[in-house]
Amino acid sequence: MSTITVLVAPRTHPTSLRATRCKADATAVALGLELGLPLRMLCAGSMADSVARDYLALGAPKLEILQCADDAPLLDALLPALRDVPWVLTGTRSEADQGTGVLPYALAAALGRPVVTDVLAIEPDGAAWIVTQALPKGARRRLRVQAPAVLAVSAAAPLTLRHALADAVTGQIVHTAVTPTAATAPAGQLVPTSKRRKLLEAKTVQSGHARMLGAIESPSTGGTVIQTGTPDSKAQAVLDYLRSHSLVSF
Repeated sequence: MSTITVLVAPRTHPTSLRATRCKADATAVALGLELGLPLRMLCAGSMADSVARDYLALGAPKLEILQCADDAPLLDALLPALRDVPWVLTGTRSEADQGTGVLPYALAAALGRPVVTDVLAIEPDGAAWIVTQALPKGARRRLRVQAPAVLAVSAAAPLTLRHALADAVTGQIVHTAVTPTAATAPAGQLVPTSKRRKLLEAKTVQSGHARMLGAIESPSTGGTVIQTGTPDSKAQAVLDYLRSHSLVSF
């Protein structure tokens, strides 16, 4: 019977700065549990017991934490434990504005297997899986994927995350010391994880009233300012303008 390994990791809450579980990783665990296959949760690096219990509350019986040095690459620690695993599930990234999102691609490249991102649903089809993938503008695509493969589950997958206190208490947390092996990571360029957009600045600093007068009185607008005349004539001028630009059909 095929087994599923789901990679999980802690995240830092942007407001409280406390370590919590990642929604995308928790969604990957929930999706894997729905398949009814043996599931293994795996974490590389350090994780607080409170965060580990939150992951166990999803229903998995055990969480294995691979202990390695803080400065050791996570990919090097994960590869020995994943080489013989047919299905590897991960979250797309820790949060929308955190994380690089490179891990699924780097892991698939190092293992020499395909990767499917933004996974919304999985249906077993014999030895393969029918994977529903999210595309831009709300489109969906169904793929037939053969093992071994790496699937990055989207946090927007339509799943309800459960939190069972009994599972959180009875679940096992296993710490395993590992010696990372050097992995060949794909070449890439490091960029800031949260690159802010450059704000546009006005060439001249003016008040709102001054800018409004400039827009009205500017000769480059090509408009006409009607200051005299009856209300009927002003309305007729507006109607003529709308008709000339095909904005009304009467």
